[in-house]
Amino acid sequence: MITPQERSNGGFRRYGEDQLRRLEIIQSLKALGFELERIRELFCLRENVDTGADLAHAMIRLLENQQQEIDERISHYRDMRERATRGIEVLKDCLCCQEKVFERNCSSCDVYQRHVNVPDLIQCAIYDG
Repeated sequence: MITPQERSNGGFRRYGEDQLRRLEIIQSLKALGFELERIRELFCLRENVDTGADLAHAMIRLLENQQQEIDERISHYRDMRERATRGIEVLKDCLCCQEKVFERNCSSCDVYQRHVNVPDLIQCAIYDG
């Protein structure tokens, strides 16, 4: 996505202000969660359109796709957070347990059974089967 402005006699790449600005844009978009392929698409949009309106439409489509992916990630993270919260609630009730780890059967414990929906991340640690 960034080509050197020139090469020195020794073969070193030299970059100008335009390339540095492009790098700043790439880093900024990466920090916002854009993948390199999506950034490449943004830089290449101009090559496939005739008018400013065409460019705007293409950018809108690309950014709407990005928004959809962000919304899906947010939903995924909310689900992960909810599972962790439920797991903490279950485990707080287990803090008074004095049973030996390999001598207990958590799934038959009264404290454990009070919780209707025990997250799988807790079940994997106490699974006896």
